[in-house]
Amino acid sequence: MTTRISKTTTTTISTANTNPSRLPSLAFDRETVHAMDLPRETGPGFVPLPVNRTMTQDLASLWTLLETHWREASLLALSLTGPREKSSDLPRRFDVRPVTIAGQLLLQWTATDARKRQTHQNLNWQDSLGKLHALFGPQFSSAHLKTAREDVQIRLLDSGRLQLKHTSRNSAPHAVSANTSGMASHNQSRGYLLPEGRPIPFLKATGIMTETGQVRQAMYRKFRQINRFVEFVFDLRDRFPRDRPVRIVDYGCGKSYLTFAVRHLLVETLGLRVDMLGLDSNPDVIAACLKTREQLGWTDLDFQVNSIAQAEMQPPIDLALWLHACDTATDQAIARSVQLEAELILAVPCCQHELHHQLQNEMLAPLLAHGILRERLAALCTDALRAQLLEAHGYRTQVMEFIDLEHTAKNLLLRACRGQQSITQRTEAWNKYLALKQGLQISHFALEHLLGNPFDGTASPTRE
Repeated sequence: MTTRISKTTTTTISTANTNPSRLPSLAFDRETVHAMDLPRETGPGFVPLPVNRTMTQDLASLWTLLETHWREASLLALSLTGPREKSSDLPRRFDVRPVTIAGQLLLQWTATDARKRQTHQNLNWQDSLGKLHALFGPQFSSAHLKTAREDVQIRLLDSGRLQLKHTSRNSAPHAVSANTSGMASHNQSRGYLLPEGRPIPFLKATGIMTETGQVRQAMYRKFRQINRFVEFVFDLRDRFPRDRPVRIVDYGCGKSYLTFAVRHLLVETLGLRVDMLGLDSNPDVIAACLKTREQLGWTDLDFQVNSIAQAEMQPPIDLALWLHACDTATDQAIARSVQLEAELILAVPCCQHELHHQLQNEMLAPLLAHGILRERLAALCTDALRAQLLEAHGYRTQVMEFIDLEHTAKNLLLRACRGQQSITQRTEAWNKYLALKQGLQISHFALEHLLGNPFDGTASPTRE
């Protein structure tokens, strides 16, 4: 009979004689491991269970442990709880997570007070470590560390001793570190267009990859998201012109992960020329994008601080794309793309609130009575109506899964190709749109207002 070990172990370490102001070196005493007599299991997919362990280090070892995970890019999150003073004006907890800003990897600190108000601060590692020294112990007695390998519950006891409860994360699907060769082979088996293990300049410049080509653990979901999006672009490669630059606009580009990724795919992989424009209303992110562009030496893409409606663009546009344009910003982007005669549209909508309070249907009353179900139905109906309107305006449209739900709940993508609808198909799409709108008693839909009726001469993508 095979004996299993519990995946949870508890350790107590002393905090006596610890100077919290002294930053430790990276030298790290290894844990004393008590190995038990276990069967020698082998075979594909076998993950060894953790063994019991005893740590005898003082509090300085905790700081060293944190620094080790930071340098290995395996630190996922840290939270501080258990405030010693519970004033309504002081934070009740801190949540810390890695973020990439202007290509620099930082830690974002989110402080939450008793009234659930939040403030944010972005610090580098050394400043973050200093802040941890000031907070943990003097102001907070509990912490939760999440890494690629384990979760650690940390508690400072009244006796001055530190109790750590370790829970293995061996089954975590995306545990990545600089030495995780197995994950690299897994990615290669999936056939990523942007493979891990090979340094890619724009992924390094945007903080997703290390210098050696490994994906930082905190950025792994973004890495998969980018790869999934470029797969959609790659599938449309035969529709791009080869006698001139491919003209592309990214509405609401944000940090421009997708903009850089699409440019890399088309130019570096497919050997095409491009003329790309990224738009965003935030001047700080545009400044960061321009800095990254200069770092990469890419002169065939530009970034502008501008709105979707006011940006100066001339048709034709070969590809219009955007990721998570909130609520009716997606409708503005669709309308502008139709006006510009965009050949291809790839859009991942976000936060569809417009129909939430409009939906009415007696047969659906049991569903609409529950807020969460109403919210989800409203989002699905919004994208269904958008697809019908695009088809009525001459676009062959599909609603597709963007990425697994485990990575984001906003997992639908609209793919629309211009000029693939006959007049009969367009009329049928318009009638279906009107029927669905009437059946749900929708009085106003932003995209219809922007596009107009495709058959009565009022169609106007820029109509206010």
